[in-house]
Amino acid sequence: MRNFQYGCLVIGLTLVIEVAAGQSLPSLPDRFDHLGPTVQTLQHPEGRVIHFIDDGDPTGQAVVFTGGLGTSVRAIRLLDFLRSFRVSLGLRFIAVERNGFGQTAFDPTLTMINFAEDVERVLESLEIDRFSVFGISGGGPYTAQIAARNSARLLSVHMAATLPSLGGRNRCGANSPGAIYRPLLAFPMQYFGFPSDSAIHRVPGLQDTAYDEGARAHFLRGQMADPAPLDHELNLYCQTTPPDNDAVRAPVYVYAGLDDSLLASMSPAAWQEVYPNSEVTLRTYPGEGHDVQYRHLDQILLDLAGFGDRTLVCQSGQPRLLPNNTVSDLAEGDQLGLCAW
Repeated sequence: MRNFQYGCLVIGLTLVIEVAAGQSLPSLPDRFDHLGPTVQTLQHPEGRVIHFIDDGDPTGQAVVFTGGLGTSVRAIRLLDFLRSFRVSLGLRFIAVERNGFGQTAFDPTLTMINFAEDVERVLESLEIDRFSVFGISGGGPYTAQIAARNSARLLSVHMAATLPSLGGRNRCGANSPGAIYRPLLAFPMQYFGFPSDSAIHRVPGLQDTAYDEGARAHFLRGQMADPAPLDHELNLYCQTTPPDNDAVRAPVYVYAGLDDSLLASMSPAAWQEVYPNSEVTLRTYPGEGHDVQYRHLDQILLDLAGFGDRTLVCQSGQPRLLPNNTVSDLAEGDQLGLCAW
């Protein structure tokens, strides 16, 4: 048999790797690399299919994640740049796809309550009792409904770059702030393009993953950027009665960029009125916009894992968790979050 420096022979179904004399065998993997979570299905009693993702240690702390306006269930991939950190913290993320996006067929009769019920069905199928909720941007109002319906089961509530309700009936349809996205559905690179000065461009591949998500959400089933699901979602935002949160007593964390033009209609302090019986922690970021859910995902994950009394800071090139009340103006060269930023 001939020797190759690196080569192989295939004999029948047997792969023989030949290595030159004196050379050590390269490290061979015993498992495949992670390419993102698998979308699973659950049959609804009425016949429709619920698509969901369950990603992380099955024994870990469950977190129900709801992505932004007009996103598919695999929008969770936009958080995967800190997946290993998430796993190390023992967090198990569950996401359920909303009506009409990605693989989920559109039904114009479904409401936010139906979505919350879908989430509850998935949690029941996974035998999950206690959980946290984490909503970003347009996922916030859905997250609020889930929290209000399951107040006794909540570990914590996390709202990033979002509002508890996105407007009254006078902001429906073409008057909705989200209506600007309608003509962009056919152009994923415009629909999900971040500004050139966004911090997300420091994360390799995050922008391209966002482009992929826009295409998946609005083209995957051959729906060819049909605006009907988005129009329906926008109307739900302004027509759905905000939930009564009086029964919610789990801690609430809010993450807001103070220069986020999409959220200018509500002060972050208003969240205390929305959750009157919860301890509300406001994490506000001067000079930052609508991408805080990614830029400060490290802090969100820590809060989810029970470190909510601490703030992650990079000082002198070293990450530190400091008590919330000791973090003031950062010295030159220091920053909030991981030093990787």
